[in-house]
Amino acid sequence: MLLGALGIFASCKEYLDARPDQSLATIETLKDMQALLDFFNTMNSNDPGTANACADDSYVTADVFNARDEYDRNLYLWQPAHVFKPLSNAWKSAYDVVYVCNALLDAAKAKKDDIADREGLNYVRAQALFHRSRMFLNIVGVWAMPYDKATASNTLGIPLRLDADFNKVSKRASLEESFRQIVTDLKAALPHLKAQDISPVRASKAGAYGYLSRTYLQMRDYENAGLYADSALQIAKALMNYNTLSTTANFPILRHNVEVLFDGRAPAPGTASQARALVNPELYNLYDANDLRKVIFYRASGSAYIFKGYYAGAASIFTGIATGELLLNRAESYTRAGRLEEAMADLNYLLLNRYKTGAFVPLNSLTKAELLTVVKKERRKELAFRTLRWNDIKRWNLEGDDLVLSRTINGETTVLQPNSLRYALAIPEDVIERSGLQQNPR
Repeated sequence: MLLGALGIFASCKEYLDARPDQSLATIETLKDMQALLDFFNTMNSNDPGTANACADDSYVTADVFNARDEYDRNLYLWQPAHVFKPLSNAWKSAYDVVYVCNALLDAAKAKKDDIADREGLNYVRAQALFHRSRMFLNIVGVWAMPYDKATASNTLGIPLRLDADFNKVSKRASLEESFRQIVTDLKAALPHLKAQDISPVRASKAGAYGYLSRTYLQMRDYENAGLYADSALQIAKALMNYNTLSTTANFPILRHNVEVLFDGRAPAPGTASQARALVNPELYNLYDANDLRKVIFYRASGSAYIFKGYYAGAASIFTGIATGELLLNRAESYTRAGRLEEAMADLNYLLLNRYKTGAFVPLNSLTKAELLTVVKKERRKELAFRTLRWNDIKRWNLEGDDLVLSRTINGETTVLQPNSLRYALAIPEDVIERSGLQQNPR
């Protein structure tokens, strides 16, 4: 009996020590490591698209809503629980990427004495840190409350999985620790990344600076958000002139156009796919008649409109880094610092390339309050359907904007109040059951 018990224990240990993905069990060379990093369908295409279902850029009809399953309906109405299907959901997909990054980092550490190419090893490690940090940022944006410096040390953050040992018990870090890990990873990656790589599919300095800018913006550290946006724009600041794009094409914006510094994607939740999500009239009406985004981004669908302005050349949610976002980050930073002329220069450069030739009147002589209003309006117009609106709402509500979201379905209206605890979505219940993690308070 003792020998049998020992045999069972050994078998169980062998099972627990095994990699859940056997492709990660044979990482031996730099070529193996780079091949995993270059697998676009895993590394670049698993960002949570959840925010597009929760923000106020779109809505669905009652017929579409009623045809969806319980989880999609709950997510759409910001319900306190059961918003993600068990086993296969945005949380799992995001942490799958984190796991691959950790497996690569563990392999790079284990093979450091066997691989003579130190520069190549540092390059692989930097890419893994880049992907892990940007995925942590995505996870924080969905499953944590907005960052407030005064309370972040006592606010629930996310599980910071920093190695590939999946037998370790997960626990949630504070929100402060979560953001600090994101910043630490990105800064550690920077020295070993190329300014721009052979393709925006790969991590780069420009992309890392962009994610640092996005991170600091969510932290409401506007000085650093502007500094890192500027660092990225020093590498690449080209914009497409929308006058050169087809207004009638199904997808007018090409994949990997000159504005894309890093290509990240997200699967569309059930109520946020192009086939189901209709554009909020409030958003559509923000665009002037001479603003080409009105016809480049949207097309009529019956009496409503659908979005077609994906920076992916197809109906795929773009979540990566592009120069338009960075110009708006820097403009917001400049505005809050009182550097109004510089802020207006960034906005004028952006909008000159978005309006019909000869129709745009450059911004001039605006007050700080007026300019901040313009920045916020242009963020919503330029960055629609990129999952960024959700976190803009969260941080601006902390500053007193009092943005109230509401949805009416089947004659009943559901309201999401500013700073509601439901801005941190419920972690999937099967994850809570298996891990023992603390659920978000409701």
